[in-house]
Amino acid sequence: MNISSFRRGRRNQHSGRVRSPESAAPRFLRLRTVLFPVVIVMLHLAASPADALDWGVNVHDGGNDPQMMASRLAERNLKSVRMDLWGNDPARLAKFRHAAAAFNAKGIKIQAVIYTDFSGRARRNQDLAADLAEVEKTAYQQTRSQVEATKDLLHDYELANEITLGTPHILAEGATGQKATDFDTPSGRLQAAALRGMSKAIHDVANSSRLPLRAILGTVNRHWGFLAYMQQQGVLFDVIGYHIYPMEQHAPLDQDPWFGPGGALGQLALFKKPITLNEFNAGEIYSGTPGHNGADYLNRAGDAVTEKGYKGLDKHLKEILRQSAAKVESILLYEVADEPQKKPPENRFGLYYDAELKQPKISLLLITSYAGGTLSPAEKQELTSRGIGIRGQ
Repeated sequence: MNISSFRRGRRNQHSGRVRSPESAAPRFLRLRTVLFPVVIVMLHLAASPADALDWGVNVHDGGNDPQMMASRLAERNLKSVRMDLWGNDPARLAKFRHAAAAFNAKGIKIQAVIYTDFSGRARRNQDLAADLAEVEKTAYQQTRSQVEATKDLLHDYELANEITLGTPHILAEGATGQKATDFDTPSGRLQAAALRGMSKAIHDVANSSRLPLRAILGTVNRHWGFLAYMQQQGVLFDVIGYHIYPMEQHAPLDQDPWFGPGGALGQLALFKKPITLNEFNAGEIYSGTPGHNGADYLNRAGDAVTEKGYKGLDKHLKEILRQSAAKVESILLYEVADEPQKKPPENRFGLYYDAELKQPKISLLLITSYAGGTLSPAEKQELTSRGIGIRGQ
């Protein structure tokens, strides 16, 4: 996903649905009625806050073998994936639908990041002299066709990716992004027109099809003003997406004062919408790369910086589950597998070392423990020896 090192550093950091309980064993039905309240209390105490979340991962286009990937993720009880959708390209649309069907077959939901001519590096991203009514109409048409072509496979559509990082000059000079006026710029107004058209298209298809389609609008860093400005400009969104890569030493996301009162989650909660942390991982992955001091993250178990990243990831996940400031509905790790063809740090964010998903990392085991997925005895030992994970792992 158009990854930028800006969003993952310290001051540069931006940086599973509820499962049905297992069916009761037949002998439970023979227990005397007087025991029912006790059993219910025990079940309640045994439940984990993690059960209230969707757990998932970013998968780009689903890879060369989406059936295999879907099976691997289902084993780990990862119930959501985030994918790129370029739905007006017939070849890309066919590949997307093939992968999405494979995920759906395993009970895995999809967030689709949808793009138009005004997104990121697309050809009209800096068409600042364009008529904004035409921009809105074009974005509407390009979005509606993509949603109509995929609405049988998913319900959640994200309005492009990391707009405040991928759009030059969208943020006013010297601004922090915390105020709506920080985005009242020519680039900001262009993006508002495009996003307004995109969001209206999603909601119009939802109304005509009577499907529960939702629009996700994402932000990063402390760019709360982007959300506020887009609201003022008539952009409709149902869910907030947020990308954050905190380090072990960083304060909890509902407390860190750098983000403002209530931390990042407190600021997001002010919009009174559900939140998906749809890019999340350890900030230590950046260590040793340009702009990030310290020893290099060697991307292997036993390395001091890598181990610190695992502990930090566990720490912040526990804090997110503990907090009550914001309604976090899902956490999706970035990303499913390492991409060795890229330069550090973009080559080492995977939950697996390999595209065949045969070499899991400790981070995959950690997320599996939160999601309630399958872990071998040896994998459980990897977590218990480090004192990380949940569910008694």
